[in-house]
Amino acid sequence: MKKLLRLLPSPLYRGLRAIYRRLRPGPGPRGFAANPGALLTAVAPRLAAIPGWFNLDDMAHFTLVLETQSAAGQVGDLLEIGCYHGRSAALLATQLKTGERLILVDAFDLPLSDPYGDTPTPAGVRRNLAAAVPGLAEDRVDILRGYSDEIRLPAGSRVRFAHVDGGHDSATVCSDLALCARALVRGGVIAVDDYGHPQYPGVHAGVAAFLAAEPTFRVMADLNRAGALGRKLYLTRVALT
Repeated sequence: MKKLLRLLPSPLYRGLRAIYRRLRPGPGPRGFAANPGALLTAVAPRLAAIPGWFNLDDMAHFTLVLETQSAAGQVGDLLEIGCYHGRSAALLATQLKTGERLILVDAFDLPLSDPYGDTPTPAGVRRNLAAAVPGLAEDRVDILRGYSDEIRLPAGSRVRFAHVDGGHDSATVCSDLALCARALVRGGVIAVDDYGHPQYPGVHAGVAAFLAAEPTFRVMADLNRAGALGRKLYLTRVALT
């Protein structure tokens, strides 16, 4: 390990350590487990500049799922409900393939039961995406302001991956999942944020209610996130109704 770390110039190593701590809060190993790859050296620094709680574990899990879908020939749009300032949306944008679109749904300045500390704006999200994903065409990103029970996704949307990080009460979680389900293709995946978080029991309840009403979905993975009290639950659609 020490020999590998010595191969990195000191300023680069210090910079990567700072990014690592920012995206992965809490105590961790003294050094990297391996010589850092592109996810940490190229993608993470750009995402770290965007406010949010999407950490290195999330980046790795999302990348693995999305790249596996692409390797299997699966195509479809990418959807996020609750984009905040766009950190996780930027990771999704790096995974867009030819013909795919990124659809972001957020209440932004609308009243919320659990409001943001600093309110994001659609224009701000677009600026953050442009900075984090150079070359991303603006017309490949749809940003919709509103609640999931009122939003209509763009006509013809067929989603292969969705990230649900909106309101954390059970009714909102159910509504967010229902919006995703209407557009999700067979084999598509929904990642649900803060599952099992002690402060947000509504997430667990909302997921349970959704699964009870939607027999075409199964739990694919239940993954811990370093430094986070809530986990990410990954659901997959195994059949179409």
